[in-house]
Amino acid sequence: MSGSRARKERQARRSLPLRFVNADAVYRSADAVLGVDLSDHKFRNRAVQVVTGLCRAGFAQSKVIATLARADLLSAAAPNRRLMDEIVLRLNWLEGLTRDERRKAADTMLAKDRTDTNKLIEYLRGDGHEVDFDVEEMNAFELDDATKGAIHQQATKLRAAVEASGVKPGTIYSMWLEETKFAHASGGLAGKYAPTHDDIHMSNGTPSPMDPDLEAHRILQTIIVMTTCRILVEEGFPEETANRLAVAFFGE
Repeated sequence: MSGSRARKERQARRSLPLRFVNADAVYRSADAVLGVDLSDHKFRNRAVQVVTGLCRAGFAQSKVIATLARADLLSAAAPNRRLMDEIVLRLNWLEGLTRDERRKAADTMLAKDRTDTNKLIEYLRGDGHEVDFDVEEMNAFELDDATKGAIHQQATKLRAAVEASGVKPGTIYSMWLEETKFAHASGGLAGKYAPTHDDIHMSNGTPSPMDPDLEAHRILQTIIVMTTCRILVEEGFPEETANRLAVAFFGE
């Protein structure tokens, strides 16, 4: 590429709105992290599986949010941003636990999912639907979950996990609360899309995104990847293996 052409491309990039520039960076880094291969490392425990899975899920949300930003639809991304916030909060909580507590917590999270699945299948079958799912096989899987106490409360209730975290993520929790208002079919959501003009006439509108230029999102991405790396190392991963995620993220 000639110097003149490269200069023109840089100038064109600088003229773009910041949200588009950051959306490209968010998408590229997410794609890089999701492309990391950890298949050469043997399965250790379900805590590692949960942490790695949450990390990957967060970066999948990054790609969705970046895509919506490029389409100028960040006003519709509250469910995705909410999930991203919750993943950060969960990883922060898991990092603050001892290894034994973390494994108990992971199993308790999985046990809650199993309970919810049983309730769903019971509802569907009770409503006359056929469900091709082996509940007995799922329920036979042994989990070392906590059925009461602090770990149970924290694994099943986000606020309890936030309050128990060593590093208090108050700002991120407040972001999660705000996004929650627009992640459900609420009156507040309806009011943003169909506001009244001068309290008399109907109008059109959209919610204002909390992070219109994706600057906070870049910080959340960094928190997710670094927290995941630290937990994996603590769980016995070789640093070189765990740091593949960070190398992919910062080297994109």
